[in-house]
Amino acid sequence: MTLKFKIRVSKKTKEGDYSPIYVRLYDGAICDQTVKTRCMVQPHFWDQKGQCIKYRCLCPEQERDTITSELLGIRSYLTSKYNECKQQGRSISDAWVLKTLTQYYKDGGRNAETQAKKKYAFDELFNQFLSVRNLGEGRARHYEVLRRMIHRYESYVRCATGRKRYTFDVVRVDKSVLDSVYDYIENEYEYVQKYEKILQDNPETRDIKPRGENYMSGIFKEVRAFFNWAYKTKIIDSFPFEGFEMPSERYGSPIYLTLEDVQKLYTADLSDDPYLAIQRDIFVFQCNVGCRVGDLLRLKKRDVINGAVEYIPTKTIKENARTVVVPLNSVAQEIVDRYAGLPGDQLLPFDTSERYNVSIKTVFEKAGVTYLVTKLDTVSRTEVKVPINEIASSHMARRTFIGNIYKLVKDPNLVSALTGHVEGSRAFTRYRTIDIDMKKDLVKILEGKQ
Repeated sequence: MTLKFKIRVSKKTKEGDYSPIYVRLYDGAICDQTVKTRCMVQPHFWDQKGQCIKYRCLCPEQERDTITSELLGIRSYLTSKYNECKQQGRSISDAWVLKTLTQYYKDGGRNAETQAKKKYAFDELFNQFLSVRNLGEGRARHYEVLRRMIHRYESYVRCATGRKRYTFDVVRVDKSVLDSVYDYIENEYEYVQKYEKILQDNPETRDIKPRGENYMSGIFKEVRAFFNWAYKTKIIDSFPFEGFEMPSERYGSPIYLTLEDVQKLYTADLSDDPYLAIQRDIFVFQCNVGCRVGDLLRLKKRDVINGAVEYIPTKTIKENARTVVVPLNSVAQEIVDRYAGLPGDQLLPFDTSERYNVSIKTVFEKAGVTYLVTKLDTVSRTEVKVPINEIASSHMARRTFIGNIYKLVKDPNLVSALTGHVEGSRAFTRYRTIDIDMKKDLVKILEGKQ
């Protein structure tokens, strides 16, 4: 179910005139109704993307608060009533939104003063936040991970403090609460062992492992984005991140395969395990086209056009719907031709990304690509030596594609045209490390062998 607000401006609307705000409730084939509310706003004050009064406009504060409060009340009321109807199995009539909104006003609605003092349920506000964000499929999944973490944090506080009715009240969050949330998420693997009820309350939770600062930085960027939205829309009066120190990110040099490594994988004898041979072919194909695993899994036969694979990366499709075109070299074309007779429209016989990643490690081991590499342990922030097969994954194929091309052309804009990175992506800065071949050429200067 999606609920959004919008305005309709007629050609006769003049500067200073007010236009009504409409509410649209959409839920597939079940409901798609748009109704005019009693809220009025000057069109140049309205932020359609943010579903609110523009943050920096000169709208009078009382007017801003009243409209913000009223829209939150309408959203909360319609959402709760709609979910109640669905849970009880009642049908949604063609005039359901109009009748429910009329009842909302009959009940007195919510004025700005009482709304400001309301204890906001995290899930309700988080749903509103997600509904106005232009998120791709992958980013949306990340935010759902954050939602489940907050649910577990609530259980943790109840267990650790004895506050049996504790909920994550967005209005009351300040720096001290953020510090507490940070401590919980960073050390969650210890807390879930100490308080078994956390996992009992949240049975969908997977194995929880120690987390480093890179992970914490990513999570808290999402937390900050949520509170930034809540602050700009006047749901909260102050921004809780003032004075909060965000964790920093640090990455080691990207680890990727040499072209010789890829050839060794491709020519390895895996005839005793046909399934593994297929996964090997898919990995080598990915090394030669460079797409992310999510895009790899959804490639269809029709995506190969004039000897090149064409797709729009799902990660950036919302912000940048640029089509990526990667010409197929002889190896990639050979793999495509090998599976051309597959039934259906899939380009290659893909399995799940989970099984694919497990298979890649086995392929490396059987092919003898097991040499030691140096990597940064993002939890301990120390260097460790590990066999490359133990850290092999689908994303290593993408790094292999980028690393080997970048090593030759040193042009991030040219490489991004083949990878789907947004222009100016910081990812390429990690590929500027001087590799061992370049170092060998440099030291030869000392021998007079330039």
